[in-house]
Amino acid sequence: MKGGSERERFPLKLLRWAFPTAAFGGLCLISALAQTPADEAIRQAMRQGAEAMTAGNFSAAAAAYASVTQRSPQFAEGYFNLGLALQQSDQLDSAREALEKALRLKPGMRGANLFLGIIAYRENRFKDAEANLLLETHVDPRNAKAFMWLGVCRLAEDNPQAAISALDKAYALAPSDVDILYHRGHAYLLVANASYDAMYQLDHDSLRVHQVLAEAYAQAYRNQEAIGEFELAVKMAPRQPGLHEELGDQDWIVGNLDKAAEAYRAELHNDPEAVTAKYKLGSLLIEHMDPAKGVQLLREALRADPSLVDAHYYLGTGLMTIGQDQEAVLEFKQAIAADPANIRAKGSYYKLAQIYRELHRTDEAQAAMQNFLRMRTDAAALEDSKVAQRVRKRTELPVQDGGIAKISASQ
Repeated sequence: MKGGSERERFPLKLLRWAFPTAAFGGLCLISALAQTPADEAIRQAMRQGAEAMTAGNFSAAAAAYASVTQRSPQFAEGYFNLGLALQQSDQLDSAREALEKALRLKPGMRGANLFLGIIAYRENRFKDAEANLLLETHVDPRNAKAFMWLGVCRLAEDNPQAAISALDKAYALAPSDVDILYHRGHAYLLVANASYDAMYQLDHDSLRVHQVLAEAYAQAYRNQEAIGEFELAVKMAPRQPGLHEELGDQDWIVGNLDKAAEAYRAELHNDPEAVTAKYKLGSLLIEHMDPAKGVQLLREALRADPSLVDAHYYLGTGLMTIGQDQEAVLEFKQAIAADPANIRAKGSYYKLAQIYRELHRTDEAQAAMQNFLRMRTDAAALEDSKVAQRVRKRTELPVQDGGIAKISASQ
């Protein structure tokens, strides 16, 4: 992707991303008051400028700050604020002049190179922008937005690999910033696509091409197409680690349970220590085929990897099926304790209610059922409001909700 087309992905409104106008106006006002010459008119003009910036009246802000620079031509903060106001009102040449004047008066001023970099970016002067933004990261190494804009600039220069290092730094500083998350994800996607394209050019019918196509289809919930590509990959490399397990996942999702079990067994034949394949096969056997064997496999999986906490739900289900109710209760309680909001906690409460009824423990049965009903209502509310994005994890398997089998998904 060339600079021009990449540039179109970042409209002018992204200027607002560097810092919220209100917050930056307040910051300048606070720092400036401590350094403003003893002139009440200048103080009043700085206040007026900050208020106008907060209100989005950038022309009025620029006029106020211009009066400050006229009264106090050596006051760097006045030029800095003037540059911000002019930039926000799209007077880029004048904004650049004001910011450069601020830097001449105060070379170490934080933020000036950031906004000079943004101006250069908007004018498609990407090398100049990169130089300014690099200076800003040296002056203010905790400024996540400076690293973000450096990454954005490198994306515009068609260099996503270099963009990743800057965007990773921005992410480390501000992991909850959605703009940083977007640009970082975009950079990684470009690098991944370039890698896959190179792989396809080398051999369009290779194992890895079929594998990556299968994984892409699986992520898009195009399960039958994923199965077809995984089957081709397995034929080409029957001993490749992980392939049989991924094929088994897709077969289970579409209801090919015998094929799924066969695929998991093939994975374990290749690698007897493949703990997630053991966990999945054990869970499948408990739900549909051979609960006693499933209990054995799940106990082995949990011994090998206690972090597979979802296995407690399936192990409890298996123990319940073969009549070991007391042990099942302990497993369901562990499943709930591991994550009380998880869908398996909901299923565990339902099955605990069943066991407690069989054991004539009425109060505990009622409490468990109330928790199940509460969680089901909460889950329905989330689904109706479309708040949750549903993403199936590698270890998430079918779960029963009140006797109805479902494919689990994270809330």
